[in-house]
Amino acid sequence: MDTSAHRRLAEALRTLHQGPILLLPNAWDAMSAAVLEQAGFLALATTSAGVAWSLGYGDGEKIPWHELVIATERVVRAVRVPVTADIEGGFSSTPSDLIHRTE
Repeated sequence: MDTSAHRRLAEALRTLHQGPILLLPNAWDAMSAAVLEQAGFLALATTSAGVAWSLGYGDGEKIPWHELVIATERVVRAVRVPVTADIEGGFSSTPSDLIHRTE
């Protein structure tokens, strides 16, 4: 996806946050994301627990980082609407900490 497409999706999500209500259904894989988009939702979220369970892992940062990122990428590629991702403990004090988690 190119930068202009990212920008367009980010702006769409920002606009949706202005209300009156933003309802974000949780997708756990590409198929659930496609079904939710077809149902008319204007944006989606991922569910860290749902993604983990769908891949055979428990909730609570049990899924390997790279598998979570790849699964989230599949969700994003399956739809044309904005997606916000639940990456569990995906916070870091430096970007390099996150890079090393993919190894």
